[in-house]
Amino acid sequence: MYKVLVVEDTLSIREEINDILLMEDYVVFQAENGKIGFEIALKENPDLIVSDILMPVLNGFEMFEKLQNNSKTMNIPLIFLSAKAEKKDIRIGMNLGAEDYLTKPIDTTDLVNAIENKIKKKLIRDEKNINKTKELLKTLENQKTQLDNYSDLILHGLKSSQVNVNVSELLTWTQEELEKTNNFENSNLKINEKWSKLGQIESNTLNIHTMAERVINGIKEPSHITISINSELPTLMANENMLEKVFEILIQKAVSQIDKKIGLIELGCETKEKEYVFSIKYDYVRVTPKYHKKVFEDFQVVKSNKAIGVELNIAEKIISHYKGKISIKSIPNRETIFYFNLPKNN
Repeated sequence: MYKVLVVEDTLSIREEINDILLMEDYVVFQAENGKIGFEIALKENPDLIVSDILMPVLNGFEMFEKLQNNSKTMNIPLIFLSAKAEKKDIRIGMNLGAEDYLTKPIDTTDLVNAIENKIKKKLIRDEKNINKTKELLKTLENQKTQLDNYSDLILHGLKSSQVNVNVSELLTWTQEELEKTNNFENSNLKINEKWSKLGQIESNTLNIHTMAERVINGIKEPSHITISINSELPTLMANENMLEKVFEILIQKAVSQIDKKIGLIELGCETKEKEYVFSIKYDYVRVTPKYHKKVFEDFQVVKSNKAIGVELNIAEKIISHYKGKISIKSIPNRETIFYFNLPKNN
């Protein structure tokens, strides 16, 4: 049964509306002024409010403004009642966000139809909010997985004391934001803003060539695979642990994708005017072009010999931290190349 709050200072009119709604199987609450009406709305959370405008203590407009400014009552639809059918009153009520406007004396049919229509409209709106909430929760779950993976990588794999990653803080904030606004778009935007603040990591002068050699020496590649550096890699400003992890992820991924008896992995770098373009090329395995974007998405399985895995998403996050991009290119039946660029001004 739906709940309706009637706020009216004239007892006879209030009782008349009460009787009409009881006969229509509504649960009815009564208040003689806006102050009491606001208090009942907070306590009972009605599905709709029918309110007079001219009342003592707190008039209908003032009560509605208080309802709109409270997160618990801001979504309750309201129908204004008034003995005055002036356009000014109608305009003020509608500008405040009222659902409808009826004049006294009350027409029973008009009242019942208006309440029924507004409650149906509220149910549709509530259903949309529920669907948005489900969509947001799904997005939150995906974001939490990414945050967990990223924080584990940074806090454990990279061993950096400069990182401040707090997953529970993000989730708590998002839930509070949803309760206040029911605004999926803004919440999702602010989640992404949180992402951009996660990688507060100190950079130092880094010899990429020396670092890459160390990564190669630490990889247990099969005897049939050769890993080499075919050009001098540059020195730049970056966090050593982060870039070391990128090279480790990409080289390990190349090793896992080579199935032929003799395999070759080559590291290179092209120096351009404003950036360095690094490449990690390996032979035999070809990733179909339509999957090039998907290989960097979480838990995507590409239709080649093996799953690409979540690690490439982590590598992409690190490169994005330095305002770079990572991509993949395949030459049919010959080779696959990972590319990533790092701006020189890092």
